[in-house]
Amino acid sequence: MNLLIVFVLSIVSILFLLVGTVIVFTTGNNKKIVTFSVSLGFSVLILLGVLHLLPDAYEFFEEKYNIATSVLFMLSITILGFLLIYVLDKIGGHHHEHDDEHEVGHYNHISIITCIFLVVHNLLEGMTIYSTSLLDYQVAIMLTIGIGLHNIPLGFTLSSTYYKDHSKLGTVVFISLIGVSYLFGALMAYMFSELIMESIAFGVLLTFTFGMVLYIAINEFLPSMIKSEDKIYRNVGVILGVVLMLVTLFV
Repeated sequence: MNLLIVFVLSIVSILFLLVGTVIVFTTGNNKKIVTFSVSLGFSVLILLGVLHLLPDAYEFFEEKYNIATSVLFMLSITILGFLLIYVLDKIGGHHHEHDDEHEVGHYNHISIITCIFLVVHNLLEGMTIYSTSLLDYQVAIMLTIGIGLHNIPLGFTLSSTYYKDHSKLGTVVFISLIGVSYLFGALMAYMFSELIMESIAFGVLLTFTFGMVLYIAINEFLPSMIKSEDKIYRNVGVILGVVLMLVTLFV
């Protein structure tokens, strides 16, 4: 029964991602919209880590370690997550040229590397939704709504960058496949609940994900924001991202 409920909630989370995709399609994905979406994604990613990933991870560490040890572990794991994406980035041969010739390739690269983060992130959130549903269905529903609120700007940003070099159908399929990772996360929590949900392993995964978030925000989104001449769209995107993420704290 819990799996069925989580399945429905996961579908809702996927739909929130696709809301961002629809916004991209209806606005034509012009350059100003891309600037807005990247700026929005930057603030959402940073605050997602600071307001959600790190506090949730700390709760797992503090059960077994003191404050100093917990912080040291989390710092070390964050660096490992950052370095993993850095290595994958370098292996892929990506460079941050930002002239017109490389612009499409750069945004396509952003969509791919953000996809890696989102898949891991969604797996963790799928696990969280499942574990919450075991305790209280209403809390699980509210959690899903909160997740959905920050999925809209994430879906918007990912769709905006991916759509620059792909068709509408391809973009929808791409976003939907990323969303399916919620289901896999829930299934993993169901199959390995004692191993994952009741150990420090989940805290490690959350912190590792934060390291990935930092790399994507600083090395992928920030350079595009600095390069952009559409300062109004950039600033509005950052501010709206902050507002949306603060809203999730009260949902």
